[in-house]
Amino acid sequence: MSITIQELRRKVSATFPEKTAESWDNPGLLLGRGNACVSRVLTALELTPDVLSEAIAFKADLILTHHPFIFKPLKSLTDDTAEGRMLLELAENHIALMAAHTNLDCAPDAIIRRLSEDLKLSGCRPFLPHRPYEAYKIVVFVPHDAVDAVAAAMHEAGAGSVGAYSDVSFRVSGLGKFTCGADSHPAIGTPGSAETVEEYRLEMVVSGRDLRAVTQALIKAHPYEEPAYDVFELRSEVRGMTDLYGFGVSGTLPEAVRLSAFIQHLKGLWDIPVVRFAGDPEKLVRRVAILNGSGAKYLPSTDRDVDAYITGDCGHHDFDNAVRRGVVLIDAGHYDTEKFIPEILADLVASMGVDVMVAHAMRNPMQVM
Repeated sequence: MSITIQELRRKVSATFPEKTAESWDNPGLLLGRGNACVSRVLTALELTPDVLSEAIAFKADLILTHHPFIFKPLKSLTDDTAEGRMLLELAENHIALMAAHTNLDCAPDAIIRRLSEDLKLSGCRPFLPHRPYEAYKIVVFVPHDAVDAVAAAMHEAGAGSVGAYSDVSFRVSGLGKFTCGADSHPAIGTPGSAETVEEYRLEMVVSGRDLRAVTQALIKAHPYEEPAYDVFELRSEVRGMTDLYGFGVSGTLPEAVRLSAFIQHLKGLWDIPVVRFAGDPEKLVRRVAILNGSGAKYLPSTDRDVDAYITGDCGHHDFDNAVRRGVVLIDAGHYDTEKFIPEILADLVASMGVDVMVAHAMRNPMQVM
C-alpha cells in the first residue's frame, strides 16, 4: 500500500501535533515533495550515513526520524559538507526526510508512556508541564436566561475539563449594573438608560491551548454587545490540562528500592552498559522523575519532590547541584532514554498500512570501554 507524503505527515501531526513543538524546534517534512507516494518507510532516532545506506538498501521512500537533521536555515546545499552530501544523496535516491521531535516528546502516548510503563510507575504526571497547556480560569458575567447557552458554547470550545470530569463550571448569582451609551445597541435596556440585571458569575478552567477558542465562543454566544469577562493565570496544577501534554514523567515505583538495586534494574531494563549517578547507593528510591534526552538543566524543577531524577547529557556541575539538593541524579544517556522512539514511529506508520522498518544501523555515538 502507498500513500502520499502529505497524508503521512497529516497522520504524524494528528498524533504528535507540530504546533506543540518547542519554538526552536524544526519538526515536519524536511526534504521531499508532498504529493510523492510512499510505500516504504525507515524509522530512526537520527539520520546518519549508516542509516542512509540502510534506507537505500531497503528501497525506502522516506526516512522518519526523531531528531531533525535540519535545525537551522541552510546557506547552501553542496557536497562540501557532510550534511550537504547526505541531503544530496537522499534527493538523488528519491528518499524524503521527515521528523517528529519535541512534538513527540511532549505527547502523552509516546515516549512518556513507554518509560513510565517500563518502570511500572503509578500516579504519573508530566514532569514539565507544556506552556501552551498551562491552566487559566475564565470568568464571565451572563444574564440568567443565557447562562446555559454561553456555558455550553465554552464547554464545546474546550473549557471546563478537570481530570476525569467534563463540563465543570461554578456559578454564583448577583446584580450587574451598567448604563447604556447613546450609540449602543443593548440586548437588555435602552440607549442612555441605567440598568440593573440579575446575572451569573460563570467560572471555568481552560488550557492555554484552548483559551483563544473559548474566548471567541463566549463572545459569539453571549447576548451582550460588550460582554464582561476576565482571564486569570492559575498557579495551581489542574488535572486534565497539565496532564495532557508535557515533557518527561514523574510517578511512584511499586515499592521503595535501594538506589544501587534500582540502577542495576535500569541497566538491565533498557540495556544500558554504563550509568553515571550522584547519590548514596543505599538511599531508598520511590518517587522518580524521567526526562528523556538532555534534561540536566531541569534538575531544579524537581524541588525535592522526587527521590531520583533520570535524564541524559549530565555534566560535573549537574551532579554537584544534585548532591547539594539532596536529589539522586541518574544519567542514563541521551541515546538510551530515546532509542525506543523509532519503534513508536514505526507503529504509527504501520497503522496506515505502509511497509515500515526500524533502522538496524542505529548506534549510540558515545561509546565506553
